[in-house]
Formats: sequence, C-alpha cells, structure tokens
Amino acid sequence: MKTCHHIVFFLCANTISSTTCAFIGKLWKDTRVKVASRNKPFKNISQPNLVRGDRYRDANSTIPSPKVIAESLGVKPTKEASAKTWQRAWKIHKRMLPLLHSTDNCKPPDSSLNLACMWWKSLSGNDKSSPVYDNGLAYDLLPSGWRKIVRLRRLYPRLHHANVEMRTAYLDSQINEIVQNVRGQNNEDGGESKRIRLICMGAGYDTRGVKMLERNTVDEVIELDLTEVVRGKERLFDRLRERRPWLKDLTMPTPIPSDFNDVGNLRKKLDAILKDNNNTEKITNWHTIFTFEGVMIYLDDGVPSSLLSVTSNVLNENNLDGSLCFADRLENVPGGDFDLGAKELKKNGWIIKDWCPKPGLARHMGSAELLKTLKI
Repeated sequence: MKTCHHIVFFLCANTISSTTCAFIGKLWKDTRVKVASRNKPFKNISQPNLVRGDRYRDANSTIPSPKVIAESLGVKPTKEASAKTWQRAWKIHKRMLPLLHSTDNCKPPDSSLNLACMWWKSLSGNDKSSPVYDNGLAYDLLPSGWRKIVRLRRLYPRLHHANVEMRTAYLDSQINEIVQNVRGQNNEDGGESKRIRLICMGAGYDTRGVKMLERNTVDEVIELDLTEVVRGKERLFDRLRERRPWLKDLTMPTPIPSDFNDVGNLRKKLDAILKDNNNTEKITNWHTIFTFEGVMIYLDDGVPSSLLSVTSNVLNENNLDGSLCFADRLENVPGGDFDLGAKELKKNGWIIKDWCPKPGLARHMGSAELLKTLKI
C-alpha cells in the first residue's frame, strides 16, 4: 500500500510540482513491468477530433461563476485555483489512470475522459452531503485495491470532480422533474399511465441508468456509445453485479454500440429502439428522455446539431412524447447566452425549458421539451 499512499499524496495536493509527473511516470513504468505478464495492456481509444472542446476558452460574462451554479444545485463550489493548478491536476490524473487500472481485470478502454469521469463521479457519489450521493454505486465500478483511495475524498481539492458533480446534480434533478411532471399529468388525465424511457447518448461508464432503474425513477434505460466502450461497460456491469448481488434481479440498461458521427446509422438505431418494446405494448405509451453529457465536444463539426434534430424527428415520426436533458456543448452557442441556446434548440425541434450554463468544456446545461410537428 506504500505506492497507494504516494498516489493519494499527489492526487490530493493543492499544487503539483513539475517533478511529480516524472516520478509518476517512473512509478507507472515499474508497476507496468510487474503486471504486464498477467494483464492485457491498458487501452486508450484514439479521438481524431478534439477541436470543438478547446474552441471557446475565452471568459464570457454570460456564464455565471461556479459558486453561483453550485449554490443553485446544492453542491459545494469548485476550489478557487489558477488555470495552471487545474492543468497540473488534470495531467497528474491522466498519468495515473494506467496505474490505477494496472491490476484491473475488466480493463475498460479509455475514451473521451470516460475513465477519469468514472473516478470523479465515485468521489461525489461517496459524499453523503452531496445531492448525487449514490451509496457507493459508482465506487463499485472501480478496480479492487486502488479504489480505496476514493475513501479519502475529503483530502481531494474540489477541482475536476466538483465540476462534474455540478452537471451530475443538474441532470439528475432535471430528469426527476420531468418524470414527476409526466406521472403527475397521467394522474390528472386519469388515463393509462405512460412509462418512462431514458436514452443516454454517450453514456460512457456512468451509472445514472442503473441508479434510475434501481430507484424506480424510469422503466427502461438504453445506453449508446462506441463499441469498445460498450464492451468495457458490460465487463464493469458484471463486476457491479458481483459486488451488489441484488442487481442481478434488476433489468440493467441495454447497451447499443454506436458511432455518433455516422448520423444516418444512428438514426436507424434510434428508430428501431422506439418501435420495438418486444411488441407487447403500444409504442405511444412511452415518454422518452434523451440525455447528452459531455459527448458533443468530441464529435465532428455539424454532428451535435444533427443529433438534436435526429432525436426530435424520430420522436415525432413515431408519434411519441419526449424530453431532452443535456450537460454538453451546443453548437453555435459560444458562451452561455440564453437566446442563442433557445434558437439552436428550436431549429432542431426542441423548446427550451431550463437553461443553466456553467464554466468548463461541457458548459451548456439545460432541458427542453419536444416541438411537436403535425403529421399529414
């Protein structure tokens, strides 16, 4: 555990020296030699287009401070720190990931910060004072041994994991509000209750789907992501069921391999999802909620807008009700301007209901309802 203690020290430090990365590099090299003979190598899925995530770094007055957003969501604000400190913290975590998963039999591949987010969400998920507390659900995805450092979360400076905590809290609250409204409307109408379907676009290794099913918030969860990420998550779910045996009786989220840059193929998959339901129920007896979290920033130019349009179109074409929740980066909205956000959503078939921009790459948080079109 001596190595683990070193890791905790460096991850929890408020400032990180320039020699730390060199030390960690040597630490990882030594550990990799020890485990290489019994583990397949850590895999990082290449990302050919990361430009959109770095395009709008200038400060913008239309984006509130982290403190304002955190207070509105009931979470603690991010730490006041220089850009250099944020960058150093990120570089350290990035260098540590291969080591943290060096003895991980599941070996989930890394793509678009998926692994980093899995660790960050386990920190806030273990915090009983946080609205995103999940009783160790995200923690139980992590590899044995190394995951114990998460228990020292109080020592971690509130940087990246606190930023992710804000968007987790926002999305969870918006989904819950939509579900309450739909079910409340069902009671008022006195008709047949609509079931709730959650479609997570770019779910990564997030546990929101499991959490919503376990709490009976939604009735069905579909998760779409890259093929290798989906396969990695299936292995993580196997481990999750071993650690949480009661989940074996739960219908887990349905994973569907998808390349979001292939919009045409993705549209066919979404259409098939909405029309299926094992042919046992009317497809119109569902309310579908689409969620996007930190995925649009990694897609080709034009694709994020196309995905918004595709999701609204497949709902309208199948005469379904639907909602949208996002904590991502909308195209054509460089800052946090409400009017630009509303315009981008409306032209792609959505009516904005809530708007809550925050600092960070995935700076646009909001929710919208489907703009209904008349079928001829």
